[in-house]
Formats: sequence, C-alpha cells, structure tokens
Amino acid sequence: MPLVAGIVLPAGIDIIYNKTLKMYDISVHCNIGKNPRFLPRYRRYAIRELSWLLTIAYAWANLTDSKREEWNFAANVLGWHGYNLYVQDKAYRIKNAIGGDAEPDIYHQFKVGHVGIGAPSSSAEIMFADRHRFYPPGEMSICTKTNFVASGDNPSVKIILQVRRYYTGQNLQDDYEIDLPLIKGWDKSIVKVFQKIGYEGRWEVRIVLTDVVGDLWFDNISVLFNGTDQNPDPFCDNVIDYWEPANVGAGVSFGSIYPTGSAL
Repeated sequence: MPLVAGIVLPAGIDIIYNKTLKMYDISVHCNIGKNPRFLPRYRRYAIRELSWLLTIAYAWANLTDSKREEWNFAANVLGWHGYNLYVQDKAYRIKNAIGGDAEPDIYHQFKVGHVGIGAPSSSAEIMFADRHRFYPPGEMSICTKTNFVASGDNPSVKIILQVRRYYTGQNLQDDYEIDLPLIKGWDKSIVKVFQKIGYEGRWEVRIVLTDVVGDLWFDNISVLFNGTDQNPDPFCDNVIDYWEPANVGAGVSFGSIYPTGSAL
C-alpha cells in the first residue's frame, strides 16, 4: 500500500511553504525538496523555445493550403516535410527579430552560401576538395544568384568541377565549368560528367570570381555519382567549415548566411 504523509502548517504559512518547498513522489517516500527560486539559463531557453514552437504551430495552421503546398515543394528538395522547414525557418526569424514569414523557394532553403567581393579586391576563389575518387558518369548541380559589376578587363563568374585521372603515366585534369552571368536571379545550373579513358582520381569544386565586385549566393550544390550525393554540405549550412580560401584577399568574405534583402 502507498505510504501517505502529511504536515500541518500554521495559518498564513501555506503561501510561503508552497513557494519554497515541494513534495517528491509521496506515494513512495515522504521527501521534501526546495523549489528553485531562479531558473538555470538552459531551462529558460528550453521554455522559451517551447513557447516559440506553439507560436509557430499556430502560424502554420493559419497559412493557406496553397502556401503550405509551396513549403512542401521547397522542403522536398531537402527530403523534408514543409512543416519541418517552416519551423526551422520561422524559429530563426523569431530568434533574430526578423518579422513575417520567408517565401518558400525551390532554389534555396534556410541558409545559403555567400561570397562577397569589395574594394580593394576584384577577384576571389574558394574551393571544396574531396579525398575520394570520382567515378563517372555523374553530374554537378548548383542553385545561384549573382549581383556583380565588372571591375577589370575579363570579368567572369565560374563554378568549376575539377576531376583528376591518370593515363599512361600522365596526371590529367578535366574541368567542367558553369559560367554565370554577372547579374541573374536565382536559377539552377547542371553540368554532366562522362566516362573518359584512364584511372579515376580525386575531385574538387572551385568558385572562381575574376575582375568583378559584388555578391554570389549559392545553395543546393550537389556532386552526384555512384547514385549518391558526395557533397557533405549540399544545403550550405556550414560553408566556412567545408570550403577553403584559395584566393581571399582584403574585402572578400565567404560563409553561410540567412538570406534577406538583395539575397532573395
């Protein structure tokens, strides 16, 4: 049978008692513990995030069917449900005091990669290198937006997949290039890689900006062969961790950002 314990409090003490002490599992032990007067920081954050989730759930419920369908289309790129992407995006906006909702887009979701060039630089190059071999056939695809002005004689914006191979004692390199216009809204580009004679080698992706000043935004960058995407960060959540500076001078920045303003 359960053990029952009780206590008699003098009149007027019950309020102080209830604020200060609490009972623990009285069906087993008659223990008394002290209620915390101050919540630890991690508990405050947890409570705050739970309140955000309720707010976000109500906001999702108030969306029109067509808008929820748009979120589903965008989230399908990630292999998610639209609600999951909406929660991730909306929570970030709430935490960072960004009003309203994002517009779901099949070309970019949540964070995107960004390379910006300003004076005194007019060129930049970053690269992602992989230690595994590339086994064709395959392809590289990427979604991009560009906003550059020329700052030299040969302005260009290139995404290059470089694949090495070895044949008759030679170290060969095949460059598969995507040439982007200086100014263009969000769009998707694809380049195919076919089997060539020789022994397959390693591969890398380079973003090469020459004689330009401005911004490149990119997302959903996939390097596909052997039936799988070989890019460990296709959705550009951690560009600074996976990409290396090959030519990054003063005035050049790169990393992952949450797109607002001119990035949209």
